Amino acid sequence: MRTQAAIALAASFALTASAQPDEPTLFVAHYYSLGATVAAYTINSDGTLTLADNEPSGIWSDSMAISPDGATLCVGNPAGSDDGSSATDEVYFFHVNSDSTISLIGTDTVPTSPLAMQWLDNDTIVITNTDFSDSILNSYDVDLNTGSITPADAQSTNGFCTALAIDRDRSILLAQDSFANTIFRYRYDNAGNITPEGSIVQGSYTLDITLSADGRFVYAAGGISSSSNKVTGHEVNDTSNPTPFTPLPNSPYISAGDSPAYIATMESGNFLFVGHGRDATVRGFAVDKDGSLTPTAAFHDVGGQGHIGDMTSYKDLLFVTDDTLESGGERGIIVFRVETNGDLTQIGPIYDTGVPRPEGDLIVWAPETQPCLADVNNDGMLSPTDFTAWVGAFNANAPECDQNSDGMCTPTDFTAWVGNYNAGC
Repeated sequence: MRTQAAIALAASFALTASAQPDEPTLFVAHYYSLGATVAAYTINSDGTLTLADNEPSGIWSDSMAISPDGATLCVGNPAGSDDGSSATDEVYFFHVNSDSTISLIGTDTVPTSPLAMQWLDNDTIVITNTDFSDSILNSYDVDLNTGSITPADAQSTNGFCTALAIDRDRSILLAQDSFANTIFRYRYDNAGNITPEGSIVQGSYTLDITLSADGRFVYAAGGISSSSNKVTGHEVNDTSNPTPFTPLPNSPYISAGDSPAYIATMESGNFLFVGHGRDATVRGFAVDKDGSLTPTAAFHDVGGQGHIGDMTSYKDLLFVTDDTLESGGERGIIVFRVETNGDLTQIGPIYDTGVPRPEGDLIVWAPETQPCLADVNNDGMLSPTDFTAWVGAFNANAPECDQNSDGMCTPTDFTAWVGNYNAGC
């Protein structure tokens, strides 16, 4: 909820709260041979978490993805022979209920090692058949009533693929090959088919490829390769450009941590955080308008080597899992608020997610929110400074001037701005 200050030039009206059928929800997969689970937490407005559910999800649950509409959660179990088969593994499909609990729809089998997955639309999913020499990206049509899947397409990466990323429009899919230091781009045609559109090779591993919130940039963690301190960045070019990626200025970037392994980008686009495998630290970078990175002072020591399970973000919150329980220590989800200067402030305790290790994917789904038109200066709150910003937008005939969404900038937009301000956001 944005804060609203009093304003003399407009009449005061009561704010009207609009209810969402679902709350922002954080899911964490547990990697455990004796029985894996998925925990679901609602994300409260103050950044604290409330446990909604924790359900069995197979053996060695690791990869997860949620459909664009938030209705269906898929969980992959790269169990190897632990599930009785060395050629196939299980995927679980859950319905996500309005209270953030999950209900099992059904299960099916996929070729072994589903280490990464992404939904292409609400009933089509791509799941990796990860292999050291030739990983395959398999797309499937999903029966949302039974959880059964039907193959739709398959593309070879000719290498070791453990991570996928997809843009908000669900039209561009990115994959990687850790051994060949390569990032691939594919085009999705809304009919289950993914078509290769080129690739780029860089000088370090391409672990945990992650897109910026606006989809303009892709970042990768270099792991133990190339002096164990590299983070790379590329601009994702328009599809009309025959070259799919362009390295960002001064990439690769040097991290002060040891062995970058996980990346989370913030919704604002201003900051990026890197989790490290060897020293288990989280470190921050400021993101320039051109996507380039500059280290900040943000730092958190999660624990010993290998303690970080995954990282993700939601609005101004950063979530990190500590997946190892040491003597006298804690294990679970750590929540940080990212301050306006990029510093990290921990919110609440470490949330214990249960006995299995929270080593699998950590993902967030949230209902779509309407833009706050009255917040003209886009500082996250409503105040009289937004009136000054609106006057500037009016004089410059800028898009922010249009408060009644009629496609024009006219004096009637002032009246509309007053109404939008008093309605709150």
